[in-house]
Amino acid sequence: MNEHISHSTYLAAALLAAALIAVSPTRAQNFDFDKLRQQAETFSAVVDMKLEISFGAHSTEQEEKYLGTIVTADGLVIFDGTDLLSDNAMSTYSGFDVKTSPLSIEIRMMDDRIYEGEYVGVDRYSRLAFARIVTDEPELFPAVAFEEKQRFEVGEWLALFLLLPDFIRPSLAGDVGMLSVMVESPEPFPMTIGFSPLELTSVLFNDEGKPVGILGTLLDPSDGNDGGAETFAQYGMPLLGVITAERLQKLIADPPTKGEVERGWLGIRHQALTTDMAAYWGLDVTGGIVINEVIKNSPAETAGLQVGDVIVRVNGKPVSVDREENLPVFQREIAEMLPGESVELGILRPGENGPETLTLIVTLGHAPMEATDSPEYEDKALEFTVRDLVFNDYMFLQRDPDSFSGVFVSGLEQGGLAEVGGLQYGDVIQRIGTDQVSSVAEVETTMQRLREEAPSEVIFFVWRASKTMFVNVKTDWQ
Repeated sequence: MNEHISHSTYLAAALLAAALIAVSPTRAQNFDFDKLRQQAETFSAVVDMKLEISFGAHSTEQEEKYLGTIVTADGLVIFDGTDLLSDNAMSTYSGFDVKTSPLSIEIRMMDDRIYEGEYVGVDRYSRLAFARIVTDEPELFPAVAFEEKQRFEVGEWLALFLLLPDFIRPSLAGDVGMLSVMVESPEPFPMTIGFSPLELTSVLFNDEGKPVGILGTLLDPSDGNDGGAETFAQYGMPLLGVITAERLQKLIADPPTKGEVERGWLGIRHQALTTDMAAYWGLDVTGGIVINEVIKNSPAETAGLQVGDVIVRVNGKPVSVDREENLPVFQREIAEMLPGESVELGILRPGENGPETLTLIVTLGHAPMEATDSPEYEDKALEFTVRDLVFNDYMFLQRDPDSFSGVFVSGLEQGGLAEVGGLQYGDVIQRIGTDQVSSVAEVETTMQRLREEAPSEVIFFVWRASKTMFVNVKTDWQ
């Protein structure tokens, strides 16, 4: 909890909670917690993870513990992935980049059986992380069976279990909360009160003892704003509620995998059509997506989308985005479609005689790789780490991917040879010695050759601050 929260903020939260409770009469709590605990223990596990946290040239290791839930019989486990979403591609260039990488995972069952775990990936929208149990022999694991097509009602009580510290037995403690409101915007979301952020990703049970979803947060806004969701989230009080079985099943069937991108992509830069903008342009709609830029060679360009177009319908459904904080709703809707899928967009295009109504069919492409998923290579001899360039790098540097190549310096050992020699975090290495490099694989090949040749120094040709320069790194081959 943020230590600087004012009393007025606490009061506002309390008043909000009271108002939400008042919208509907509550029903009696009726949970058999002994029976629920026995059920939860069958599919629950403790995820022990060792993390490397990198701050540019600095890094540290720490251990974290999460309550995991087995969701498939072959050992797929979900847990809170918030810690693994700390990388921000744009902050890389401002000096505040923080990257968190899992080094090792151990999965401990409630009966103390221990398995090695393999990290799969994390979904940036739900903040759910996925790991898989690794076994020498095929083994079936008891998985949670979520109740599908669940109807939620305001005033309905839900129960969950949270993970207690290791020195406490039993390991799970029960808690209850209530559905306080059925949020309609920025996205449908059964919101709860009474639960804590410490309980995120815990399985939620209804009063019939059936698992109906997991505890999650309302979609975070993409930019700072004055909206209620951001106001409470920034003080450590996110809006909690149910990630439904329907949404979970989609993720479980096709979990996000590190290094693989299976999200749909339009290829536009955009903003929300606010009420004021719609009134100024004389548009009779309640929301939309204003296109500010169409990316070269993107699906949007191929389909004929133009700067100034306003997307008002997606597959016949109105776009209700009328504030910047609601943009992630549209972004997620596109991202959750598969590459190659066709999308029908209803467009309003400005014209001399008023807006023209168009319908365009766009075949989505693969979403570009993000920095967190980009392949990396660490050279232990000169003590630096590089990754492949990603789409956001080219956009920030304002360089054309067809003519600009290199690798991004993503890590430097403090006081190491590369740092002492003048290599900087954020440099784009374009040549090492006489070798042009455009991927981490090429860097690895070059550095292996140099280790065999053992020169007294290595010359890097880098792009830094919109200009090229040479960096001479002295060596100490071991």
